[in-house]
Amino acid sequence: MKYLLSIFFLLIAPALWAQGCFEAIQNGQPVKVICADIPVYFRDCTPNPDPSAVIFYYPGPGKFDPQNFNQNDLLQGEASTTFTNPRSYIITQVINKQGGGGTQVFEQTFEVKGSPEPEFNVQSCSNGFVNFSITDTNYDTYTIDFGNGSTSTVTPGVGISTRYSSPGDYTVTFTGNYDDALACGGSKTTTVTALPLLDEENPTQLNKLTVLRQDDINGSVQLELSGLVPGYDYAVEQYTGDFRNPYREIGLIQNVNAATLTHTINNIDTEEGTWYLVRPVDACGSFSINSNIVSAIYLELSTDELKVDVTWDNLPDFEKYDLYRNGTLLQTFDSDARNYTDLDVGCGQVYSYYIVGSGTDPQGDSYSSVSATLQTEVTSTAIPATPFLLSSFNMNNQIELTLQGTEPDGRTAIERSINGAAYKPLSTVTQPVYLDTEAGVQPVCYRATFTNACGNSAAVSNTSCPVILTAERQTDGSVILTWSAYNGFQSAPNYTVELLDDSGNTVNAYPATGLTFTDNTLSNALQVLRYRVTATSQDGAYQSFSNVVQVEQDALLYIPSAFTPNGDGLNDTFEIKGKFFSSYTLRIYNRLGNVIFEGTNADPAWDGTDNGQKALAGAYAYELTFTTSFGTVKSRRGTVTLLR
Repeated sequence: MKYLLSIFFLLIAPALWAQGCFEAIQNGQPVKVICADIPVYFRDCTPNPDPSAVIFYYPGPGKFDPQNFNQNDLLQGEASTTFTNPRSYIITQVINKQGGGGTQVFEQTFEVKGSPEPEFNVQSCSNGFVNFSITDTNYDTYTIDFGNGSTSTVTPGVGISTRYSSPGDYTVTFTGNYDDALACGGSKTTTVTALPLLDEENPTQLNKLTVLRQDDINGSVQLELSGLVPGYDYAVEQYTGDFRNPYREIGLIQNVNAATLTHTINNIDTEEGTWYLVRPVDACGSFSINSNIVSAIYLELSTDELKVDVTWDNLPDFEKYDLYRNGTLLQTFDSDARNYTDLDVGCGQVYSYYIVGSGTDPQGDSYSSVSATLQTEVTSTAIPATPFLLSSFNMNNQIELTLQGTEPDGRTAIERSINGAAYKPLSTVTQPVYLDTEAGVQPVCYRATFTNACGNSAAVSNTSCPVILTAERQTDGSVILTWSAYNGFQSAPNYTVELLDDSGNTVNAYPATGLTFTDNTLSNALQVLRYRVTATSQDGAYQSFSNVVQVEQDALLYIPSAFTPNGDGLNDTFEIKGKFFSSYTLRIYNRLGNVIFEGTNADPAWDGTDNGQKALAGAYAYELTFTTSFGTVKSRRGTVTLLR
């Protein structure tokens, strides 16, 4: 501190400005230019220096004012300091001699230069090329270490390109250099990606082009691509038809990281069947060989009187077209086809259509193009044909109505008249068959009105009245059948009487004339006779069945008049035999009216005993109660003679 005080008092008097010598030392070496942010000190180089002198340095940046300074700003001897602000600095050396020798002041100007990170741009180009451009102006030159063993030096504003032999990531270092201060340079490291080589023999393949929405402003397409090279962007282009600029970019596929990709482009004009292609582009704006060219297909639908006209348009080149309706292949066409009329449609129905064009490019790779899916509703003002109504009984004596000659997806209003009364609405159905479970077996007639899906109604159908059959059993066992005429055919029908078994199978069939028939040849195999009448149209195309009627035949019983319980094996028991009954109960009475035997068909027959003792020969009364196969309970009484 005494040195500071000494110089303070000495400097009150005018200092002696003289020639001196000192130098800046940075990183152990004398420098003419000082690097910012690196410690530096100053060393006296005066010839024959006074060893007793005390030396101070004023670090600037302005001139040293002996009359106005802060002692804390002075550097004593070789004390170091660090400059942070690049600019020119006036460094002043102050030598304070001991013993009244006075003070000498000497100044030098030093340039302090910073070492900021260099600024630059990098572009990865196709086929391994990478462009570097220096945007920094702080340094005189820049050295680039490309990370592949090679370097280059450039000046500010100069661009340079290098090609990497292998694709991948490389660490590149940029170093800024000063011509007069090599130690002050700054550097910056970055990673660059060298893009792979593009195989022009196997370019990108546009495998499938699908128009998702057909619109002149908000249209969209979907592209299915293969052969992509990760690292490249891909421009999607649409044909304009202008020879000066035949293709225009409509989308850019970025961040490609796989060889295959599905990409959608929205808000474009898809109202034309025009070409599309894809080509790889790099950050340098270089375009490479494009993909195959595939045309979109423009689809148009129009409807008129139960038909749909389908037309399509596109640029070449497809080998065939597949037309789909409601997702199912409808028809395949050759390359020249451009329209189709679909007549197999229903009124009021909505149908969707799209068409797929398929082709093969010169390299032998297949591609396809799918149009947008369009929908249309079929309309018509034509009156439907008058339907034909058929009425018929089923085996449960319910009336089934069948409507023929109608169109799909229409509706039918059915009316019914019972016993000649006025027609009343019965039901509205969408199916061609209707079951009337309420009419029962009585005179009934039906008519129907069909309305198609377009709202057009046909004329009222024919009136259909099924056959009503009745049966009456005569005392001789014969059966007289009577029925009503069938109404509904264009001419009188042919009638057939059918005898049915329990399962409804025909046992016998008898052609009949008129509306009556007598069955004298009764079946011995059926206890219940089931009859129905079939009305058949003259051309044999239609049949209607009547209701089924049932006639019960009497049970057939064989009751012996006598038996001989003598153990000879012949007529030893009183056994009841026969058919058309399901069970019976037999009681035997003696002369006093007492029951001496009671059994059923499941029990052993009467063997002529009374409480285990042989009954006396003679006549005995019996009572037989039986249940017929039809469920009717009947009884018979008589006598049987026991012979011994």
